[in-house]
Amino acid sequence: MTRESFKIEIITPCFCAGADQSKAEIRPASIRGQLRWWFRLIDHNPKHESAIFGSVSGDDDCSASALSVRVSDFQSSGRWPVPSINQNEAENYIWHYASVSGTTQRGAKGPRWQSQAAITPGSTFVLQLLWRRKLSVELAANFSLALRGFLCLGTLGLRGTRGLGAFYCEVERDARAIEQELKERGFVLRWRERSGGFGTYEEALRDYASWLRHDFRKSFKAKNPSPLGTSIPRQASAIRFRCFKNDGGRFGWLAYEAPHSRVLGQASGRVRPLLEEKALVGAPPVGPALRKRF
Repeated sequence: MTRESFKIEIITPCFCAGADQSKAEIRPASIRGQLRWWFRLIDHNPKHESAIFGSVSGDDDCSASALSVRVSDFQSSGRWPVPSINQNEAENYIWHYASVSGTTQRGAKGPRWQSQAAITPGSTFVLQLLWRRKLSVELAANFSLALRGFLCLGTLGLRGTRGLGAFYCEVERDARAIEQELKERGFVLRWRERSGGFGTYEEALRDYASWLRHDFRKSFKAKNPSPLGTSIPRQASAIRFRCFKNDGGRFGWLAYEAPHSRVLGQASGRVRPLLEEKALVGAPPVGPALRKRF
């Protein structure tokens, strides 16, 4: 059995939990699911996916998983300071769904909206991948790219498509190193061009929330099928916003779009990727001026 280990640092609040949503935890099953998602985008062969992640009884080739995922050495950086929500601010678009997740009572907050329900930025853990058998050259190469994509661009937990649950891995910290390979697999990446980056993840989050709320969603509403996902019928987003940490400790963000044919239903896909039409430069977009009530 061979082993790979990676030290991971959480850089945006992570709402990852088990049955009890009020208690955050790094779950190997969640990481395994994200690795499978990335491999499916890169390889797109069900038999290859089963060869790595296993298959259940009733499949043509029932087999045990070749991969075991473990988590160790978790170190918390303290209790998460629950932010105030202002519905007029752009970042409310990111926080709102986390704050009401798990409740249907109007005006109430859900079980995730408390200090112990999110893993605080600065917390660390060790990700271990244990291989029970050797992969073919093709599978090993495709999984390697999927793993690098996850370590550079992946997230964990609730609102992962909107930048929560982002993390930093020192050995795979620069997505530009695999950008061309991802483009060859149908991905589109757009980097937020801003000199010097951002001093904190909150500043980066506020910036991309402005683009999401006042640019992307202005044109593509949640009720209509689009690459940004829909609420009814439920369709996950092919476009993901992701904070990253630079070597100097400052932050940046990018948006990337997965191949539509592999993640979207027919109604949500487009001939051209949406991000091909976007240039994330200049000042962030803003909403209309608020009207004062007298």
